[in-house]
Amino acid sequence: MTTTARRLRTGVTSAGVAAAVAAAAVITGGCAASSYPQAFCQLTRHQGHALLLLEAQAVPSATLIPCILPVPEGWAYGGSQVKSGMGRFWVDSDRAGAHAVEVRLTRACDVAGAARLPLRSPPAGLRGYQKPAAGQPHAVVRYFVFAGGCVTERFSFTRQTAPALFGQADRFLGFTPRSVYVQNVRDTEGLTLCGAGAPPCPG
Repeated sequence: MTTTARRLRTGVTSAGVAAAVAAAAVITGGCAASSYPQAFCQLTRHQGHALLLLEAQAVPSATLIPCILPVPEGWAYGGSQVKSGMGRFWVDSDRAGAHAVEVRLTRACDVAGAARLPLRSPPAGLRGYQKPAAGQPHAVVRYFVFAGGCVTERFSFTRQTAPALFGQADRFLGFTPRSVYVQNVRDTEGLTLCGAGAPPCPG
């Protein structure tokens, strides 16, 4: 199965994504806080596909699911956590340390006081915001708001303090439409991934 993820930075490009599904475990399992495998957009059946489905289950209203695009040398997937109402993962750097970049999916964000962040060719309906530097002098906090969800992206450094790292990290974030996972679960397992883009579920 092939799907399309959209790369988010000051510009946006397309990247191919393979989404293999372990649907029964995701749909019948709970969403207690736990650590799960990698959150890369490009997956095989044995690489972290469960996390992206768990994110979709944890925030069922979200119409886009965040993921990590390929990272250059010096960066590595750090870990992830999913619980009801929230999914997050982070990327570590050999220069900026652990949790150098953290991505969090929730139902909504408070963007009061944040400035609009220009994006080139974003997914339909997605808007970007960034907190003023005065409030976060040693970090960058961005919000990506879309129907049913919000992604908060935090860099533990700034463009001024680490320009080369910032340029690399600015290319990490990707989004896959939730409908991709809904369709994959339906096609491969004959089950419904309840939430946005899916038929109503009982209860």
